[in-house]
Amino acid sequence: MALTIIRKGFASSVQDLGRLGYQRFGMIVGGAMDPPSAKLANWLVGNHETCAVIEYSFLGPSILFTRDTLFALTGAYCRPTLDSQEIGIGRPCFARKGQILTIGSLIVGSRGYLAVAGGIDTPIWFGSRSTYERAGQGGFQGRRLEEQDCVPVGEPSERAKRVITILSKRAGTIRWFFSLRRTYQGVQTIRVIPDTLWNYFSEASRKNFLQSEFRVTTSSDRMGYRLEGAELTLDEPIELYSEAVTNGSIQVPRDGQPIILLTDHQSTGGYPRIAQVASADLPLLAQLPPNSKLRFQQISSEEAEKQFVKQSEDFELLHKKISFQLDSMPL
Repeated sequence: MALTIIRKGFASSVQDLGRLGYQRFGMIVGGAMDPPSAKLANWLVGNHETCAVIEYSFLGPSILFTRDTLFALTGAYCRPTLDSQEIGIGRPCFARKGQILTIGSLIVGSRGYLAVAGGIDTPIWFGSRSTYERAGQGGFQGRRLEEQDCVPVGEPSERAKRVITILSKRAGTIRWFFSLRRTYQGVQTIRVIPDTLWNYFSEASRKNFLQSEFRVTTSSDRMGYRLEGAELTLDEPIELYSEAVTNGSIQVPRDGQPIILLTDHQSTGGYPRIAQVASADLPLLAQLPPNSKLRFQQISSEEAEKQFVKQSEDFELLHKKISFQLDSMPL
C-alpha cells in the first residue's frame, strides 16, 4: 500500500519521534517538531506512538489513497476535506480507495501531522524513519515529499483493522474528536531556566530578556527560531569552547539577538547560552509561525520538571481515553 502525493504542500516530510542515541557522534535527533501532536495522530489510528507520520508546515499536501485507509490529522487547525467534504481534525477518518484528502492552509498554528493506520513505512536509518534533510538520509529518499511520490504504508494494527471494518459500513465521520487545547494567538509566554552563563550577561540584558517582547523572524526554520527584540550583551567578552546544546537552548550570537535551537539543531554550539526553554513549552513554541510574539518567564529547574511530569501524565490520560473510544465503538 502507498499514498500518492498529488500536491506536496509546504515542507512536507516523513518524521517520527527522532533518531535517539547518536548526538554524541554529531548526528541530530530530528523528528517531529511537535511530538505530542504526532503521538496523538498515531493513537487515533491505532498505531504505536513511535510510528512515522507526515509533517507539513503552513500548507498541507493533497493525497490520493490507493486503498481503504484509516487516517487522522492533528496539530495546527485547518479545514481539510475528503473528496470536497469537510472532515475536521483530531478524529479517526475513513477513506475509500481512490478518495483524495486535501488539507489546505493551516489557519492557527504552523505544523500539522497526518497519520495513517500502519504508519509511514519508509526504510529505518539509524533507528528512525525521520527525514535528515541536510544529510539526504532517512524519511522518503532523504528529502521532502514531492508531487507523484508514492509513500509506502505499513500493515494496520488489529485495533485499526476493527475500526476500518466499522467505519466502512457507516456514512459520515466520527463525531467525537480530541484536541490538545492550545492557543497560538496573542503574545505567548515561554518558560525558561537560566543557563550556566546567565550571570555573565549584563544586568540590563537579563532584565530585558525577561521583560521585553521578542518576535519570531521569517529566517526561522526547523533548526532554530531567530528572534528580534532587545539586544542582549555580555558584561565583557569571553572565550568559549563549543559545548553540547539541546532542543530549546537559547544562544546569543554577536548581534545580540537570541536564537532558540529546535528539533534539527546541531549537536554543539559556541555562542553563549542565556537560558533553556522548559521541555513542557517546546511543542507550543514549535507551532508559532513567523511574526509571532513571545515573552520569557523564568522558572526553576524543579518547577520545569514538575510541569513536564504533569503534562506527561495528562497526555497519558488522553491516550487511555482514545484507546477506550476506539475499543468501545459498536460493530
